Amino acid sequence: MTTAIIIAPAHPGSAKTEPLPPAPARPSMRVTTALGAVLGCTLLMTWAPAWADPTPASPEVEIKKHSTGKEAIIRQGEKEWFIHIDVDQDRTMVLRTESDKGREINNQAEIIDRPMSHSEVDRLLNDLVSGIKSTLKP
Repeated sequence: MTTAIIIAPAHPGSAKTEPLPPAPARPSMRVTTALGAVLGCTLLMTWAPAWADPTPASPEVEIKKHSTGKEAIIRQGEKEWFIHIDVDQDRTMVLRTESDKGREINNQAEIIDRPMSHSEVDRLLNDLVSGIKSTLKP
């Protein structure tokens, strides 16, 4: 659609028509798009280090069942916790080890003079994993 401006003549009978200049582009749309792009890149760059972080947010937990008990290994970064529970007909043996960067920090052995039930072994493992996870949260 073409729009024209009619200019009133200074003298009657001599009217001129001139086309309108093109409407300017919507600067608010350009500004909004550019601002959105800049903010998007800024947020992406801000969050990128969290994605690239080699240390997982939650520890890796591995539980293995053995014929005489269970063991669990919990890893976060270079730290590692290990527990081995061995149950026989007369006693229960619990071994706990904590290491950092391959160096043993803590090593404990405990002998209980009675066999633990399956539910007690599971509860002991769950309590250890939960306790370690709660201490690792900032």
